[in-house]
Amino acid sequence: MASALLIALPARAQLKFGFKGGLNVTEMSFSEKVFDSSNRFGYFIGPTVKFNLPIGGLGIDIAGLYETKTTKVNGKAIEQENIIVPANLRLNVGAGAGFYLALGPQFAFNIGDDEFKWNKDGVENTFQLKKSFLSVNLGAGIYFSKHLEVGFTYNIGVSTTGDASWSDARDAVLKEDDTKAKGWSVQAALYF
Repeated sequence: MASALLIALPARAQLKFGFKGGLNVTEMSFSEKVFDSSNRFGYFIGPTVKFNLPIGGLGIDIAGLYETKTTKVNGKAIEQENIIVPANLRLNVGAGAGFYLALGPQFAFNIGDDEFKWNKDGVENTFQLKKSFLSVNLGAGIYFSKHLEVGFTYNIGVSTTGDASWSDARDAVLKEDDTKAKGWSVQAALYF
């Protein structure tokens, strides 16, 4: 009987393909307060797939998104480019239209520059981005039909996004600090 149920579930599941896009505002915890979260802006766009299970409104959504973020460090704009892959477990509440809650990991892979340098008080400083990092998504939103949804996500960094190093001109001591990215995003998805 259990085998028959497992075979029948995929037949009743709903698979939808579409596109997702949105805007994000990133905050970065950084011990030296070099980064100011008020001057950060970015966007993301790419294909997505949503898999709704016929059990209690549960579902899964996975996307492959191109993301870009711009940050200012001492007046110099730094652009970070990533391929992000969020994989969320969803709880959909309502038929036809309703709201959803989402939770899951997000993997990010740096495809842009990985090292940025700037000068402050005659000292050269460096920020080195990691090639990949992991974070967790917490999200919610509204779906208006089977084809359109709008929501927001709070993303919490689990692994560090990069390391910052700077030199003290007096004693040439090298100091390093890690950064963890976190931030809000507003997004919309259109499914076919």
